[in-house]
Amino acid sequence: MNWVPEQPNRNGSLSLRAHYEARNLGILTAIWRRRRVIAILLATALVGAGAVCLSLRDRYTAEAILQVDLGRPVSVQPGQPAQNVAPDTGAIVESEARVIRSRAVARRVVADLDLVNDPAFTGRSLLDRLAWWRAEPAGPDPDAAERIAGALASGLTVTNDSRSYLITVAYTAGDPVRAARIANAFVDAYLGSRLDMGVANAERAGSWLDGQIKASRAELETAEAAIEGYRQRTGLVEGGTASISLPQQALRDATVQLGAATQNRTAAEARLARAQEIFRSGGVPSAQDLAGAPVIQRMLENVETAKREVAAQLLTGPRHPRYLQAKAALEDAEQRLREEVDRAVDNLKSEVRTAATEEEALTARVAGLKAEVIEAMGSEAKLRGLQANATAIRERLKLLGDAHAQALALAAMKSSTAQVVMRAQSPIAPSGPLRALYIGLAVAGAGALGIGYALLMGRRDTGFRSGSELAEDTALRCLGMVPDISTASGAGEIRMFDEAIRLVAASLGWPRATGAPRVLLVASSVPDEGKSLVCMALAKLLAARGTRTLVIDATGARPASPTSRMPSLEDAVLGDQAAFFAGARDHAVTVLHGRGRATAQDFYLSDAFERFMDGAREAFDLVLIEAPPAMLVLDFVPLAHVADAAILAVRWASTPRKTVLATLQRLQDLSVRVRGLVLTRVDLDQHRHEPFADQCSHYHRYRSFFEGGAPSAAEASAGAAAARAGLPRPGKRASAERTPAEARFPDARPAEKAAEPNPPGPRSAGPKVAEPRQAVAVRAP
Repeated sequence: MNWVPEQPNRNGSLSLRAHYEARNLGILTAIWRRRRVIAILLATALVGAGAVCLSLRDRYTAEAILQVDLGRPVSVQPGQPAQNVAPDTGAIVESEARVIRSRAVARRVVADLDLVNDPAFTGRSLLDRLAWWRAEPAGPDPDAAERIAGALASGLTVTNDSRSYLITVAYTAGDPVRAARIANAFVDAYLGSRLDMGVANAERAGSWLDGQIKASRAELETAEAAIEGYRQRTGLVEGGTASISLPQQALRDATVQLGAATQNRTAAEARLARAQEIFRSGGVPSAQDLAGAPVIQRMLENVETAKREVAAQLLTGPRHPRYLQAKAALEDAEQRLREEVDRAVDNLKSEVRTAATEEEALTARVAGLKAEVIEAMGSEAKLRGLQANATAIRERLKLLGDAHAQALALAAMKSSTAQVVMRAQSPIAPSGPLRALYIGLAVAGAGALGIGYALLMGRRDTGFRSGSELAEDTALRCLGMVPDISTASGAGEIRMFDEAIRLVAASLGWPRATGAPRVLLVASSVPDEGKSLVCMALAKLLAARGTRTLVIDATGARPASPTSRMPSLEDAVLGDQAAFFAGARDHAVTVLHGRGRATAQDFYLSDAFERFMDGAREAFDLVLIEAPPAMLVLDFVPLAHVADAAILAVRWASTPRKTVLATLQRLQDLSVRVRGLVLTRVDLDQHRHEPFADQCSHYHRYRSFFEGGAPSAAEASAGAAAARAGLPRPGKRASAERTPAEARFPDARPAEKAAEPNPPGPRSAGPKVAEPRQAVAVRAP
């Protein structure tokens, strides 16, 4: 349905407003077209709902209100005391409501009210009465209590508001007194079950706590005995004393000494590293890093003095005694310097080794003292652990005693978590059934069903309903729309039928237009399309105007009668054709019926049939050929080749669009040119509600014009010509035994029903069949 119309408006743009208006009008038209079905559904729903509402009994609802008291403990958890913790109030109230709706509470109500012996609940249900093959139980029904509990649960309604602590318990029954009694019974059963459950929980908690207390006392005695035995084995009097033991003091002193030794070793290694670095660079370490630093300093000065002396004596020559003496003094000073440096470095290394040895000794001592301290501390820790275990057992024993005392108190109090705010009273006014609502829903459902059916049927491919619609989809013009007439048709409808036939004749150019066909083929897609009626109506109309017409029935559906004065088509073609044409000169309309389709193709392709058609062109003013259905047989092909033009009869709102389009495509493929289409058997009463403006749209509005108008001059001349031809006067009703169509056209017969058309399917746009442009082999008149 969401398509945009392809035709532009006068301004050349798409008219969406017109599109949606047309779519809405189409929906309303589809609903109006099925108004009788919708009315029947509404009436049926109204009557059915009224009957059901009259058969329903009044129902009464009694309500009782409970309030959940969250100030009391809801339950006692074994092993834990009651604590003031903020509960989830909504969840608690909902939980209590579910308890009321439970089957256990319903069973208690059955037992409290002794409903098993109540006749109102012990009667057999409707299903049991309908099951006649089931034998009635001889004794008491063992499942009666469960069945009655289920019936009570179906009539119970429990509601709660998440914003309050109130619970509403309502029960619906046919008797107001019974409704109030059962609602109060549910409240009492709930309160009783909660009391019993609280007492049972308290008793179970007390029993469990008693056992736990006994076990804890035994465990405490075992822990105290273990502490005493450990003290005797280890000699410890108290665990966790504040005094410091001798091993711990020795460990502390040894740790301090180890730290000092580590510092001494580190300092000696640092002095050694600095001295070696300074010696490599040619300097002298400080007195803090090296004890012999002043001596080495003097030796360095002696070396420098010796070097200057060697440099001063170098001018005397390398072999001069003074130079050699100065050089020897320099080497001696350097030798003594190296020996002194080596001696200083060895001293520093000796200090490092001494500090490392002292550190290792202290490390071993600290490790031994640590082992002694750890052993002593383990004994104390174990003693403290035994003491802590005993303390925890004493505290748990105290908590269990408090919880046991509280459970005994709750069991003696027999408290409940809810209280009755208002008990149920017998209602005066019934709460149901809602008869107006049921009737409204039934009517609304029936209306929706009817509208849905109307829209669904409107979307089906029910065929063409207007000439403009037919021309738009097929690209061929509609020659006319022939109304459907029956025994109930009046003079106006018959006059409308005559006007439609005249329009078809005028569209074809008869009787005097240039280029009007003399041999016309009337075809259809499927049987029962109204070809016979159109052919006979055209023949009668043209005969009344003085046109001699030959009607050839090539469908074979109605063979010629043996008692008929006219021969069959086969006899006329294969017999003496000249004698037949001579005998037909006295008749304004001559009708020939074929015997059948057994040899139809060979017969219509024979030379005898071509000679017959040549003679018919000369003997008659007009030849109308009623062709077989184009979608069923191919007999129309040779008939189309001997015709000047062809028209296609389409039944109004019946022949599927896709069938018509397929027929036109088939005719085009076989080089058969279609002059136009005729929409037959139009229902004038239904067509007036269609959103179209065509030749049949104004009949009901101007019906008086067709019913009271005098016959036109053409009809008067047609009547005179018919009187001369011995035919009934056009527009005059025939005998009552025949339908109007048969009375006006006695040679017209219902189309064959051997092959019914396909049922209308969903509307298919299909390819539009244009007029074929191929050359058609047509015999010239």
